Amino acid sequence: MRMRDEAELVERVLRGDESSFETLLHPYRKGILNMAYQITLNAEDAKDISQEAVVKAYKYLKKFQKTKNFKNWIYKITANAAYDFLRKQRSDRNLINEKERMGLESKSSPEEYYHNREIKEKIEFCLHGLSPKEKIVYMLRDIKEFSIKEASQTLNISSQSVRTHLSRARRKIRSQFEILNQKTGGANEL
Repeated sequence: MRMRDEAELVERVLRGDESSFETLLHPYRKGILNMAYQITLNAEDAKDISQEAVVKAYKYLKKFQKTKNFKNWIYKITANAAYDFLRKQRSDRNLINEKERMGLESKSSPEEYYHNREIKEKIEFCLHGLSPKEKIVYMLRDIKEFSIKEASQTLNISSQSVRTHLSRARRKIRSQFEILNQKTGGANEL
């Protein structure tokens, strides 16, 4: 969607046309949910964060600068909501329901379930050691393919800070992969 189209939809919403908000948000709904999931690694938490981000976007739409990129703005709101969630979660130290976290309620075949569970476990293992800021920067840059400048604007931090957090995240992920490979007797072992 072009910025001009987005600016027009924003104007319509601000004039009271609520259906235009859904049109404005539609291209980003899946990305918002995916981003929240990749940060939290929990489907229910991701849904809650996504919903919170959408509500905040609607509530603060009048503050959106129409000369800016709506995609960056909505992802920034999502990242902030996820970051707030992780901070609260870290301070509360709530345990995550293992059954839900691993997707045991899935209606997939046993082979699909095992493969999906194995992938989830590897992802969780590698992302576990990242700080919330590193996870968000990693998500924006390497998963959502934001440029350094876009990630910097989205998170309201300097480009150098994005590079630093991204470098740390990648280094930690590589280290976690090495550990995982050693534990599981990976291909590097003879």
